[in-house]
Amino acid sequence: MKLGLPFAIAAAIVIGLVVMALRDDPDVVMPEPVVAPAAEPAPEVTASVPKRPAPLAAETADAPPDSGLLDDLDLMMLLREYGFGRLEGEWREWAASRGYPAFDQAGTQFYDQPYEQYDDETLRGLANNGDMWASQILAKRIAKTDPAGAIELYRQAAMRGSIYAMSELAGLYSKIADSRREVEFKAEPGALEQIYAMRDAPVSPEVSGYAWTMVADMAGTEPMFGNIAASQLSRRLNDEQLEEACTIARGMYDELRAQRETQGLGDFNRTPPPLVYWDPSNSASCAEENEGPNLDLTGCRQVEVSEEGQTNQIWLCADPPS
Repeated sequence: MKLGLPFAIAAAIVIGLVVMALRDDPDVVMPEPVVAPAAEPAPEVTASVPKRPAPLAAETADAPPDSGLLDDLDLMMLLREYGFGRLEGEWREWAASRGYPAFDQAGTQFYDQPYEQYDDETLRGLANNGDMWASQILAKRIAKTDPAGAIELYRQAAMRGSIYAMSELAGLYSKIADSRREVEFKAEPGALEQIYAMRDAPVSPEVSGYAWTMVADMAGTEPMFGNIAASQLSRRLNDEQLEEACTIARGMYDELRAQRETQGLGDFNRTPPPLVYWDPSNSASCAEENEGPNLDLTGCRQVEVSEEGQTNQIWLCADPPS
């Protein structure tokens, strides 16, 4: 798994991973997020304001039951009612609003302006003026030559609401902690000096990386992918380090919120994606009682899916099918 890119933005991949998570080992290898153009255009969504989902209609031969546990076949039938193309389109919009770049079929990122054609000075000027995309694009560009500078730029993007930047921070700290990855920083001697200093710092890169997955959780990441990233990082930490990471995460989250308030941005946007999957047995959180995703699920349609004796929660937050 590539920790810096934990989301699979295309809804077809998202739905496939949900079903995979119900069937297979939770430590799945996540694919790169790729948004490929659909073979057919997605159905147009006419409702511009989210509406509270209506109750399930009475059970029919072609619809899943309206009460009790669903199995994965029932789930796929239910998702088909909502429309895969429609869920894909809404997922893309939600991911982009959290800083996740879109990809074309060739794997090339694309944006609403040619950021990747800008030189570093132009990107830095845009970043200093509050451009979230410029901050994280420049951070990615300089991560191997100036990791400390990249961390600061990702923090700026995170403050602006980029969950993607938080996941990139977790991934970058993971690389910094891994001596096998030093070759990636050898092009610039100053970069190696930075990573050695970070390894010798009072807070280890492993702890910092896990802390950023927890900041993303507090800010409203999609729990399935956030938990997989956190689970893989947490295996490297003992209980004392996990508690340290949570303490750091709470402080960073409060600091980011305070900065957002100062700049008139308000709290983080916890509007959920169209599909939210939560596995309580594989969830990671710094909350004393981890009762569910840190998202505003008001109006979402909650269903329980049973697989091999385990019950998992899924929320459908797209507008209900008409």
